[in-house]
Order: sequence, then structure tokens, then C-alpha cells
Amino acid sequence: MNSSNKSSIAFPNVICAVALALVAATLSGEAAQLRLDPSRASIVTAKHAPIQVIPDANGNALMTGEAQFISTNWSGYVLPEFITGERYVSAQATWVVPTVVFKKKSAVSSNWVGIGGFCENMRCKAKDVDQTLIQLGTAQVAESRTETDYFAWYEMLPEPSVATTLVVNPGDVITASLTCDGDCTGSQSWTLSMTNETTAMNWSQDFDYASPNLSAEWIEEAPTGRHGILPLADFGTTTFDQSMTNGVSALLNLADSIVMRDPHGESSNVSNLDSTLDGFSACYGPHKALKPCSFVPLP
Repeated sequence: MNSSNKSSIAFPNVICAVALALVAATLSGEAAQLRLDPSRASIVTAKHAPIQVIPDANGNALMTGEAQFISTNWSGYVLPEFITGERYVSAQATWVVPTVVFKKKSAVSSNWVGIGGFCENMRCKAKDVDQTLIQLGTAQVAESRTETDYFAWYEMLPEPSVATTLVVNPGDVITASLTCDGDCTGSQSWTLSMTNETTAMNWSQDFDYASPNLSAEWIEEAPTGRHGILPLADFGTTTFDQSMTNGVSALLNLADSIVMRDPHGESSNVSNLDSTLDGFSACYGPHKALKPCSFVPLP
């Protein structure tokens, strides 16, 4: 199906009740707490959480008419072990840091590549979500009409996010990767790396982390604050490309994609894949219907 037809995909009414129930407290201004002290690598107050799917009447994952998962915090593409039969020991992606626009309230968006945090089976009930997640990416915070923040981070759940020393700005081309060294069994050692292709600066660090390696994903996210999912910042359109996993080009599939409807009135749709099946775009849009989204190549 052509991505331009996606504007006809409407969210079932049950989503409204479920999404509204997720937010019991006012989150206005909480995204602004993500602002960093530039003199040090600070701990980011928000979490880049596992997927939170919207359930159907039976508690299983609600799907669009194109069999896409509907989530309140993720949009993008995923390769899950329960479909591919593979365990994932590395992942990589390249994207352009999007410019975010302030709209009445502080908000944040995040681009990242990671392993874990997705469903362990197609039902994807709450108990079926992998609570491990190792990831790295960029965050884009719209604090006010005159102030925005952009920074790079990594996170290994359940530990909080940590800002890296890599400086990023809107328009910068970023390549991020994570690799499990050796045979990736027993005690696991991971190398996380991020390069700002625009400035030729890079960051890399080794970590110990235990992952069941159940999924690899490329995600545009609304992070989670102390009181729940934060408002998704208007990022316009952002593109993930040159996606790789387990050392080869990722062969993604539209059926393994995720669209987002956050609890605050924002959504993020995804495009069809590029010709090499390793690139896609995500598009910010209104709440009630998914904005049509077409693939935009990286510059």
C-alpha cells in the first residue's frame, strides 16, 4: 500500500479512552527538566522506556489496518526474534537530528537505535514486553518559543539515561551503533559508539549489560517522565537510513512497523521503506488520524 494512503487510517475509539487513562497528572513543563548542565555529562531525568502498546478489548496489541503496532511512546521499525528467529547482537542507523518546534507546551522527541524493549510475542500483553533495553540516540527538547536543547545520550534499562560528551545540533548527520562483543553469551560486553558525521567528532564506550537479544529497533520516541509519557515535540519529518543488524543491512518489513499516538494529542506515522529496505521516515502529525508519511532520503 502506498504511504500516501495512510491518511485514511483512523484510530479506533477505544484508543481514546485508553490513552487518556494513561495520564492522571499534568506533565506540562516536565520536558524542560531534560535540559543539561553543559559543563558535565548529566543524567537525563526521562527514561527511554520499553514499548507501551495500546491494547485491544482482549488485552492484546491493537493493530492498524496494515497490521502495524500502535504505541503511545514508539514509532519506527523493529525486527523481533519471534518473527525472524534471530537473536540480535548488533544494530546501527544513520539519521539527521531533526529541528523541533515549540507548540504551547514543553515537549521532547528522541531518535535512537537499540536492542530489546519490544514484545516477546505477537500478543504483546503488558507481561510479554521485554524489560531489558540497551540503546543510544539523540534527544530534541522544545522548552519554549526561544529555547531548544539537543544532546546525545545512552541508556541501559533499568538504569537512567546518561548524556554523552558528543555535541549535536539540528541538521547534524548522526551514525549510532551498538555491538555485543565475542559470542555474546554469559557475561556480555557491549561497545556503544556515535559519530557526528557533520563535525567529524565521535564518542565510544564499553559496557557490561545482560540482554536476551530479542529484538532490534529504530525508533522515534516520546520519552517517559516521572508522571508518564511526555508530550512528543513537533519534529516535522525525520529519516532513519543505512540500518544494519548483526553485521548486515537490515531487511525491514512494513508489517514490523510501529505508529505512535501519545496521550497528549500528538502522533507519529512511518513511511514505506526505501528500495534497499533499510531506510524509512517518521512524520509528526495530529492525534485523530495519522498524517501521510513519505520517505525522504538523507542529504
